Amino acid sequence: MNTMHPTQATKVSCGWIKRGHDKAIETTGSRARLNLVGAIDLSNLAGAQVKRYEKVNSETIQAFFAELRTENGSNKRIHLILDGAGYH
Repeated sequence: MNTMHPTQATKVSCGWIKRGHDKAIETTGSRARLNLVGAIDLSNLAGAQVKRYEKVNSETIQAFFAELRTENGSNKRIHLILDGAGYH
């Protein structure tokens, strides 16, 4: 299980702009950040489960875990590897 926060913001790394001049850069994303929580089954990588949340906190992690238990059966063993983020 992992939580990701990719940004959709344009990040300029280089360009040909005359020194001392500003140049407008078009952007495509209007939202700066997505909050995704995901889990994989090592025997079925194509069946990854990913859910998007408005924010990630301990409540959304618990809700995602409950959803995993529901979809995989309450008697199936689930191994969690967490990275120590505060909401875990």
